[in-house]
Amino acid sequence: MTWSPAIQPAPTRATRRAGTPTTLVDRVSYDLVVKGGLVVTAEESYVADVAVAGERIAAIGEGLAGARELDARELYVLPGAIDGHIHLTDPTFPPYTLPTADSFATASVAAAFGGVTTLVDFAQPAVGQPLLEELERRRSDADGQTVLDYALHLNLRDPDPARLAEIPAVFERGVPSFKLFMAYDGYRLPDMAVFRAMESVAAQGGLAIVHAENDDVIVELGQRLAAEGRAGPRWLGTMCPSVAEGEAVHRAIALAELARARLLVFHISCAEGVREVRLAKSRGQAVLGEATSQHLVLTDAVLQDDGFHAQSLAVRPPIRGPEHQAELWRGLADGALDIVSTDHCPRHALETQHPPGASGIEARLALVHTFGVRTGCIGLSRWVDVCSTAPAKVFALSRKGMLRPGYDADIVLFDPEKDVTLSPETLHSPIGFSSYDGITVRGFPVTTITRGEVIVEDGAFVGLPGRGRFLERSY
Repeated sequence: MTWSPAIQPAPTRATRRAGTPTTLVDRVSYDLVVKGGLVVTAEESYVADVAVAGERIAAIGEGLAGARELDARELYVLPGAIDGHIHLTDPTFPPYTLPTADSFATASVAAAFGGVTTLVDFAQPAVGQPLLEELERRRSDADGQTVLDYALHLNLRDPDPARLAEIPAVFERGVPSFKLFMAYDGYRLPDMAVFRAMESVAAQGGLAIVHAENDDVIVELGQRLAAEGRAGPRWLGTMCPSVAEGEAVHRAIALAELARARLLVFHISCAEGVREVRLAKSRGQAVLGEATSQHLVLTDAVLQDDGFHAQSLAVRPPIRGPEHQAELWRGLADGALDIVSTDHCPRHALETQHPPGASGIEARLALVHTFGVRTGCIGLSRWVDVCSTAPAKVFALSRKGMLRPGYDADIVLFDPEKDVTLSPETLHSPIGFSSYDGITVRGFPVTTITRGEVIVEDGAFVGLPGRGRFLERSY
């Protein structure tokens, strides 16, 4: 049976609930006060003022005053969104050895326009390369470039067991999450290496992350299709069937159980994958699931020609049919899936083809609002949870993801009635395409504040270049 959520009206200005603020305080003056908006958290919504002192939230209450005051009436006031899965200025990411099109400098500005205040990218040591060497090189790519705070995962590509001895040193540098590929030549690890890596990560209390696809089956099916002259984006779902993804998710969960590791499954695209994560959670296993905005918003109809747009969206796991998309929304609604990210990995078009890689770093918050909240698939608080609060918890980003005194003043003012038609002209990444070209979203960020500093306001970026900081993390 295909799950189809009931269509419900989106919250309007007339129906928004006023509640009890988190903190009521005496009238004192703060550096910045966001006045009178609908504060939306992962638990509730209420009308209140949010006060900032320095880089932190100082109070949430009524009648607060500040040296600077922002009028948030008729707006949502949200914790800054966190995108825990991106690829910026990356010359190694498969399947093309071409740099991704967005740099830390350009993509972080675009993300800020989209209400994102924290990014998590990757260090990807080559086989034989010391892990810390690549980690430091990757930090040099971002430091002084990104306008947003950022963290890193480490992709473990080397199956040599000796490499595992370097993992504790990576933890010491504030990187406790490791991605393990079950697909792509040059990235894929055999199951034994995945198991050993999970054990090593678990011994340090970290998080194992997987790209779960059955690559052997995909390679075999791809060769058969090629022999029949069936090539191009429209055949991607046939080459990468959902049952093969579901099998890999099941296998990754089994390996994590044996290794006693906490596990996050990236970019689940199919009903079978959602089912496996839901079953694991029902058994009490520490398994988390991620959906990406392209799988939530687009369907395989976008792959049915051989044009550049279809080629750019020929990502893996594939964008699938509406029956799988409905299960992703259901998984977000009932907690089988935990977070929404973008896997932002756009590449510039070549002369005769467009390498795959979805864009979306600026659009995610608005897309999930439009296609999730406004359709009744998820509520306002769940929207904030999957885009802000849960990613902060999943990725151990302390002082992020919540509107609460003592937390970083990462705050977004979101106009729920603002219409934006997504295109290269309306978005801010310096790339010649948008994965969501022509889609109109209702609701878009209008002001972004990070660590107490307004960096996007009145349609302009007003922050300082390179102001972002590396975030050391630990679980």
